[in-house]
Amino acid sequence: MNDTRKPWSLRSRQAKLVAAGTGALLIAGLALGPAALGVAAPPVYPAAEVHKPSPIPDRIILIPTTTPATSQRVSWRAEATADDAQAQILEAPRALGQVQPAPGAVTGVKAMASTPVNTTLGYASTYHTVEFTGLKPNTRYTYRVGDGTNWSAWTDFTTAASAFEPFSFIYYGDAQNYIDSAVPRVFRQAFADRPQAKAIVNAGDLIDSANSEEQWGQWFKAGGFIDGQINNISIPGNHEYSGGLSTFWRPQFPYPDNGPGNPELKQTVYTLDYQGVRFIGLDSNVQSNATLMAAQTAWLEGLLKDNPNKWTVVTFHHPVYSTTGTRNNPNVRAQWAPLFEKYGVDLVLQGHDHSYGRGNQVAARKSATVHNGVAYVVSVSGGKMYALNGGENWTNNGAEVRSTSQNTQLYQLIDVDKDAITFEARYANGEHHDGFVIRKNDQGERTVNDLRTPENTVGEQVVVDKTSVRRLEEVKVSAYGYDPGEKVAIRWRPQEDDARRGDRDDLLVGYGKADELGRFEQDVRVPVLAKKNGVYVVYLDSQNQKITSPAITVTR
Repeated sequence: MNDTRKPWSLRSRQAKLVAAGTGALLIAGLALGPAALGVAAPPVYPAAEVHKPSPIPDRIILIPTTTPATSQRVSWRAEATADDAQAQILEAPRALGQVQPAPGAVTGVKAMASTPVNTTLGYASTYHTVEFTGLKPNTRYTYRVGDGTNWSAWTDFTTAASAFEPFSFIYYGDAQNYIDSAVPRVFRQAFADRPQAKAIVNAGDLIDSANSEEQWGQWFKAGGFIDGQINNISIPGNHEYSGGLSTFWRPQFPYPDNGPGNPELKQTVYTLDYQGVRFIGLDSNVQSNATLMAAQTAWLEGLLKDNPNKWTVVTFHHPVYSTTGTRNNPNVRAQWAPLFEKYGVDLVLQGHDHSYGRGNQVAARKSATVHNGVAYVVSVSGGKMYALNGGENWTNNGAEVRSTSQNTQLYQLIDVDKDAITFEARYANGEHHDGFVIRKNDQGERTVNDLRTPENTVGEQVVVDKTSVRRLEEVKVSAYGYDPGEKVAIRWRPQEDDARRGDRDDLLVGYGKADELGRFEQDVRVPVLAKKNGVYVVYLDSQNQKITSPAITVTR
């Protein structure tokens, strides 16, 4: 008689033992694969099936236009004819489904382009592009794409404001490798940290093989729904080239055709203005082509010279200052870097080196934590890593690297405000790595401030114009790294008291305030009570910093 209380009653004793052993291993935090059980492993699911297109739209991505306050492009892939490919859009309602939009609320738009791309998996993938026009600035819309019968899910986006408004964007270095395994967690964590981001900047090498249908499919799956609601600003890296630009590039990324005009640079070199930021994408893959480099350089200078925006962000693939190996990009550095410095570009976002490096020109250094030049950044989001080279490409070319990281995946969160840009690099697990704040006034003056730490807010960072003085003589004192308007106490401190006896013998000279860039400058009179032949330091004491000057000797 079978015991119905025992689920193993019809199974073999061997099956019972295997299951029992498996359970024990699972409890211990381990898992048995098929090989360990003496069972054949399941077959790999064919890539041709994984990434095969269907009438249901996929690979949906927002592509910015030159008028992001009133228009928006969307591209997607689906088995649909050019006649059938279409989209619908309406101002985002409180509900859909059983709640039907009001009559006339939904606008239908036919696809403006449908392009089949022959793939490495034995079939064509057809990409469709639609452009929504006549939209309201700073307004949330919902849209779907399809063929009139087979539709995507409804997805929301918000148009840009017509003038400056604070916003955030995300920046990635090379994804390229382990796109289906290691990259998705980076993209998801970045989105979790900035779900309100308005754009994602990719500095090239999104994939490893330019025309691989499988890898492009993996890249789109890594971003998932995020791509359909945040504008994508990408430029090609060297891995988007193979005997020419990837055949996928322009159908997937129909960027503005407003570059230098060379056919080879169409939609790989482009610009757009978004809520007070001028974004400029360049193609550094042609750096050995004198004609195409000259065209880009002239076009770039025109955009920088006549720029109504307060902020400027430039992205391309090959770094001005490489962080790894013996890599060097002298044509990029010679032709573009002088323009970045001359016209006050704020951020240069790059990839290629599969590590992290952030720095600036040495001549721009103002204090231990502040410079007033361009911030150059190299980063990596994928799982392929290169070793750092000690910064030789920086130091050999008049620059300094301020922060590095190797064997790490990173993403960067960039928050734009009226008078400041805050930049933070985080690891794939969400931990902080590096950060800085760019402050700029209406005259275009700028400071780039490392994020504060307990270590960099103390020590000798005050600059004085003389180190030998007389009583009642004036000393010019300057320092950086403050919050705008931060109150600063100015003290004349005996040098031997510094870090030993505290401030009981300090002579309080007065108070001052930092300016809008976090600079502090003031003429300080040597106190009459200063001792002859005494050695002192100027001690600046504020909420955020406690810093001193070099030693000053009072001669009489």
